[in-house]
Amino acid sequence: MLNFQRTLKRSVSFSGVGVHSGSVISVEIRPASANTGFVFQRTDLPNKPYIKADVNSVFDTTLATRIGSLEASVSTIEHLMAAFFGFGIDNAIISINNSEMPILDGSSVPFLTLFDEVGIEVLKEPRKVVVIEKVIEVVDEKNPSRFIRVEPSKKPLISYVIDFAGAAAIGRQSISMNYTAKAFCEEFSFARTFCLKEDIDYMHSRGLAKGGSMENAIVVSKTEGVMNRQGLRNDQEFVKHKTLDCIGDLHMLGMPILGHVIAHKAGHDLHNKLARAILAEVSCRSIFVPSAKEAARLKALLSFPKSLSEIERNLIGLAIG
Repeated sequence: MLNFQRTLKRSVSFSGVGVHSGSVISVEIRPASANTGFVFQRTDLPNKPYIKADVNSVFDTTLATRIGSLEASVSTIEHLMAAFFGFGIDNAIISINNSEMPILDGSSVPFLTLFDEVGIEVLKEPRKVVVIEKVIEVVDEKNPSRFIRVEPSKKPLISYVIDFAGAAAIGRQSISMNYTAKAFCEEFSFARTFCLKEDIDYMHSRGLAKGGSMENAIVVSKTEGVMNRQGLRNDQEFVKHKTLDCIGDLHMLGMPILGHVIAHKAGHDLHNKLARAILAEVSCRSIFVPSAKEAARLKALLSFPKSLSEIERNLIGLAIG
């Protein structure tokens, strides 16, 4: 089985509203050579600085994943990173004229659609994988009920639990699925970000969520339930979106993970701490380029769609608002 890095076949440009700033933001995603990884470029700043998107570049996880520094940063990158995982993209340069990615519809589907339009280029360098050999766990010291870990597994799996006891429409949801690119595209990619109506005023007071609307998020009232006229895309959309976030955050490792990721009431902070721990705990994992024989054994982990025609779910024309 072939196991080579991938990038986009050609550049793609788009624009959209930033959920926090409310600004219209322009983005161009360009092909990149093998071993480049993911690099953002702030075209609106002096000298147009580059910001590497990896687990060590994350410095803030309040409401979203933010990389770089106070002088030059980009936030809300997790939905794009998850889409890169879904199409097996290892390398890209992302030019952006703002400090946050456009929210689009609040899911990863718009990015997958754009990738589908421009196509995928297979490069000549092989892709590394990380194989989990011992349990790696991160626990929130202030709230031990929040944790995330990855366990050894013969196939890639991801399990997630959320618990919003104060909002009955969300409540407690759990899911366990294959942690593969195809499963992501079919089962997680369409899930939108969500927020509590009661939290919106607080976010507005902090200068956040200026661009948020029912066009790009699910709005839930503690008393009235889901307020979006079109309702949910799936009855597990809430937990599926949290899983989408996790997949995007972990994709900043730059390689697929053979293991079982298990998250309980986690979030961007714990996702990033687990990714850092995977790199740090060298006795608990192996990172290597699989041989042809090993790649065949890891077929589920290393199989990535080349187009949306391979996906057994219609991602076009999903409900908005």
